[in-house]
Amino acid sequence: MRAEEHHSLEDLFGMAIKAEIEAQNIYTRIGEKTKNFVLKEKMGFLTSEEKKHETILRGMFKQKFSAEPEVPAETMVPVPAWNPDDGEGVSDILRAAMQTEMDAKAFYEAMAERIDEAKSRSILGYLAAMEQTHYHLLEAEYNTALEMEDYERFDPAVHWGA
Repeated sequence: MRAEEHHSLEDLFGMAIKAEIEAQNIYTRIGEKTKNFVLKEKMGFLTSEEKKHETILRGMFKQKFSAEPEVPAETMVPVPAWNPDDGEGVSDILRAAMQTEMDAKAFYEAMAERIDEAKSRSILGYLAAMEQTHYHLLEAEYNTALEMEDYERFDPAVHWGA
């Protein structure tokens, strides 16, 4: 997803909202499919964060354009798919999600350059920083998944402290 000059600001908001919805969907799916309790909790957190981003973007759009945003039916963002039943490891989806977060960060930074109001630029900068934070959270899980052979294995002892 890129904030290209030929896209209107209205289109960029729609694209960003759609990307946040897609991020919610993938994090929800990972949370539902993983057996790792810690990862399940982190995916719930990320889903919640992306919902907040969607709400912020919708509010910004309404304030700027006094209308409801048009959210495209199709995403321009390559949404990572994950089929653990087909033997795909959790590290695969985490790596793809990490890239998506960095793409979102770059998108918000570019979008901020297209907005005149300092407050809106600041909010978009904050969203970009949050996407960077999400990247690091995913990176930590990704590295752990690579290091631990049984990362995705269910072990009741992992849940004793929960």
